[in-house]
Amino acid sequence: MQSPSRAGVRRSIDVNRAIAVVIKGRRTAEVPPSASTTATAILVTVPTTAELVAMERGEMILASDSDRLLNAAFSSLSDGDKYETVLAGLCAKVIDGGPGGNAKEGLVDPMRLMEEMNSGGISAGPRGVIGLIDATALTSDARIMANVLSLAIKNGAIARYGSLQGSINPIPQTNSAGPAFSFGNANDQEQRLESLPAVPDDDRAAEVYQALLFSGVLASCIFVNVFSGLFGLEDLTVWTNLFLGVAITTVVVDNFFDVIVMGGSAVAKMNEDKFPDKAKNMNVPKKEDMPLGLGTGSITGAVMRGLNRLLSENTERDCECEAAAVFAAYSLGLPCFAFQPNALEGAALVIESMGEYSGDNDDEFNLKGRMDTLASDVGVLKVMIWLMAPVAMELRKYPQLMSSEPREAMGFLERLVNKSKTAEQFARSALEGALPEDDEQMDVYLRWALAEADALLRNNDKTVFNLSEALAGGAATVGDCVAVLEDW
Repeated sequence: MQSPSRAGVRRSIDVNRAIAVVIKGRRTAEVPPSASTTATAILVTVPTTAELVAMERGEMILASDSDRLLNAAFSSLSDGDKYETVLAGLCAKVIDGGPGGNAKEGLVDPMRLMEEMNSGGISAGPRGVIGLIDATALTSDARIMANVLSLAIKNGAIARYGSLQGSINPIPQTNSAGPAFSFGNANDQEQRLESLPAVPDDDRAAEVYQALLFSGVLASCIFVNVFSGLFGLEDLTVWTNLFLGVAITTVVVDNFFDVIVMGGSAVAKMNEDKFPDKAKNMNVPKKEDMPLGLGTGSITGAVMRGLNRLLSENTERDCECEAAAVFAAYSLGLPCFAFQPNALEGAALVIESMGEYSGDNDDEFNLKGRMDTLASDVGVLKVMIWLMAPVAMELRKYPQLMSSEPREAMGFLERLVNKSKTAEQFARSALEGALPEDDEQMDVYLRWALAEADALLRNNDKTVFNLSEALAGGAATVGDCVAVLEDW
């Protein structure tokens, strides 16, 4: 048998060589478009140098048993399963590389494969979509995430992204120009707005400072009492004991007044026959009548809240707030999956949606997709609902905010106001028309966003609960969260 020339072998390899990938350490190549599918083509093995030498000598090269089994197993799969396997493998390679610039470069092949699946009418399965979303999350780029989600929607792989945008009620305008949206009954909106509670205040820095100061003073008094004999401080123990007694009594009465009254009333009723007649006629004091507001928490409430922040840790509570944020972003069509939303990321999302992002323009493949502008009343409201979702979730179950931050929404508006002053004319006009005009209207924005976030979460309580359960496991990724939201 005539041995093939080395040049002929190289020409054959050059024809079949396209995009080299690595699957479990093997060098592989993509065959030309004439092949049936890209997924099948990726498993065509490129001969090594030793194999080329053997072919040049006319020697027979037999595939190993593992190669034959791999090719046979892959050939037995349907086209959809082949694409699914390759898509998951390419995304796993990006994820293994970790975050950074390489993640963007590695997404080119998975996104091209997704486009080919869309053009061929091949549906992507959950495994491939989860891997693609996790790989995209490493880029921390909203435009790339928007592009990937758009591809998944066109493919039919996801159906609930942005599905609840139409359920939110626009903010009623309180200026003389009248409402910006002809939505429902204006009188009903105004009545609802008047009934909404104020956004809770949260000065956690001051609370923690007061708690640390109070704890330090108590610790100093205890130290004096314990070691006064060693340092000759016996004369101070009278004052330290007095301070400890007064401080502890004040804290207990100020924060647990109702419990003390209820317990005392129950004990008094059980032993009513043992009390003298004068004692029976005594009335229980009301907290409104106590001096200095004692019993209302106004004196030492900040200290107790600060101690609670320092000493308590509730993973379930944190996961509930994170689940609320992820659900709000996904259901409202925001291409961001921050488990703890913040004002900076919200403002950056609005700016990027306006096309002010300066990304790489020389890429052969456009990774960045188009985003619907958020520089509008509805767009700003959606971002505010996302920021307020953890607050709404926590207020439903707990008296004090620990895991969420209600000031993020106000910080978001303030950042956009500052940005509107330095932006170009088009961006300035868009932002000024979407932002509140004064502090009164800003309060309306905040209260309305909190109410809409609460309604959104209450109407989808089961889905949010399932998502928080998945996050409580400690190993859920962004793709896993999408799987829960899509009910896969």
